[in-house]
Amino acid sequence: MKYSGPGSLLRALGMTAFLSIQLGVTAQAADHAGDIEVGMAAGALVVDPEGLAQIAANGYRLFEADFRDFSGGLFKTDDPGFVAEEGALDVGLVVGYRGLGVLQSWNGSMWTSSGPSVFVSIEDVLGTITSFGYGAVTDPAGAIAQVSGAGDIHSHLDFSIGGADRALAGAYLITLQLEANGVLASSPFYIAFNNGLEEAAFEGAVGALMAPVPEPATWAMLIAGIGLVGALGRRRQCV
Repeated sequence: MKYSGPGSLLRALGMTAFLSIQLGVTAQAADHAGDIEVGMAAGALVVDPEGLAQIAANGYRLFEADFRDFSGGLFKTDDPGFVAEEGALDVGLVVGYRGLGVLQSWNGSMWTSSGPSVFVSIEDVLGTITSFGYGAVTDPAGAIAQVSGAGDIHSHLDFSIGGADRALAGAYLITLQLEANGVLASSPFYIAFNNGLEEAAFEGAVGALMAPVPEPATWAMLIAGIGLVGALGRRRQCV
């Protein structure tokens, strides 16, 4: 899948304007705990090339964030950031993201589509707002950073939660992938946001994403086993 989102925005605004925006958000990359590391392999962008992130049951890399950390203000955060080590990316490449799917929320026992009274937004470096809502993602493509002359990036975007129910405690999940002109997109990955839940409750929600879902054959064996145990119990009662 080739990328044409932030590239078209960049051409519209001009290289000079884009570089002036980047001065405040791009620096020499370093290891920052919790940030999303970006690399490249076989002509494709790679998320978490060192394999340090959590992995969901479906194979997606999983990162965590907190809307109540006050790093960007009330109901906002600028973490996780996006970082690449020197030489990891092609100089001048414009790295962007694309929002996938819909906003998901934790109902206490499972992840499901969120209700219509809450949404999660990302503001990219050009001011474009991507919004994950009840049924869709609006303006899904955004720009993260332009790769420096050293082949690295370090950029933090603004994530926020809005809507009538934004003050209610909960956990929310969005799906992204990274894209750039002329290279293949990365595999999708998750960002899970805590919005006021106690740490144990939030980690329980995150843990549910990493729990494997039994295959149909496994379910059949489990049901058969339960039936066998029940039959043996009834047999003992009759003896």
